[in-house]
Amino acid sequence: MNKLSPIAISLFALCACGDSPAHAPDAGLPTTARAVIVAGDFTPGNPGVLTTLDAATREVRQNAGPAMAVGSDPILRHVDHDLLIVNRGENNITILDDQTLALKEQLGTGANSNPQDVAAVGTKLYVPTLATSGVTVLTRGSNTTTQIDLSADDPDGKPDCNSAFAIGTNVYVACGLLDGFDPRGVGKVYVIDTATDTVQASKTITLLHKNPFGLFEQLPAGAPNAGDLVIPTVEDFMTAPGCVERITPGAATSTCLLDNAALGGYPSRIAFETGAAPVMWSAVAVTDFMHANLRGYELASATLSAAPISPAGEKIADVVACPSGQIVVVDATKDASGLRVYDAAVEQTTAALPIGISSFSQHGVVCY
Repeated sequence: MNKLSPIAISLFALCACGDSPAHAPDAGLPTTARAVIVAGDFTPGNPGVLTTLDAATREVRQNAGPAMAVGSDPILRHVDHDLLIVNRGENNITILDDQTLALKEQLGTGANSNPQDVAAVGTKLYVPTLATSGVTVLTRGSNTTTQIDLSADDPDGKPDCNSAFAIGTNVYVACGLLDGFDPRGVGKVYVIDTATDTVQASKTITLLHKNPFGLFEQLPAGAPNAGDLVIPTVEDFMTAPGCVERITPGAATSTCLLDNAALGGYPSRIAFETGAAPVMWSAVAVTDFMHANLRGYELASATLSAAPISPAGEKIADVVACPSGQIVVVDATKDASGLRVYDAAVEQTTAALPIGISSFSQHGVVCY
């Protein structure tokens, strides 16, 4: 049997006893971190909100971003020193400075293009757009757009691509290949050579399951298979077959890192806590559509928390790990929604911290 790390011990102690001792801060971690969350009300054209949270002091600052930077259904990525807001309802990518939150640029993806994610390589942005043939390429400082066609495996010409991630000069794009709302078969991951903006057909990866649902994340340094990509899949939201699939760059197929059955649902967001014992945190949606919880999975020992970390009264819809060690989650509980902060698997907040709106988007929070 593998010896459990202090993180795994705290996970299991919390599940068994309802409590866990606080841990001393890791000497190698920064003492402060800022979480940024974006959210909207899902009515196209209505402005959303950008709120910040000091993860240590739990001080919240609402309406911290520039006007009209956040739309009605935003996704948020943090790349280098930029906050990249994917405004799905308004068909644009808005770029903010990650320190001052000042507007750098706003680039349109095309009318009714329905952008889903963004990956950056140099001055170019690669945006999976649901209503197109695959990926819309934007260039910073320019209004021009180009299309990369990924529809070879989808007869309707729209491969339903939902996530993109850059590794070096390659961009990995996950596509669901849907017929309406139903997958035609298992999902695909296409690899784009950004030097030529062409698809490397020999590197296309066939997923194990239908419907890549979440966004790509990358396994951190110190974890087994560091540098690989992971993405949740869920074939049926009523029964949740699927897993967190792991993709090794250069491989032709993926493997399952963690099965949805073990999680008791499907992940709506995954995030990685780095350090001596890296942990994958998952916001898990339960198939009863009434509950969603936080689970921790220690990567080195392949140890899953025996039960949800969050109490039954919280509905965890999003999660991010801060470099200072705290875990920030979105609690989407009706009439009591907001942010909560965990540390060493112990909640530090006594109530959800409001962000200025009661609705939340998937992958709407980052921490740095």
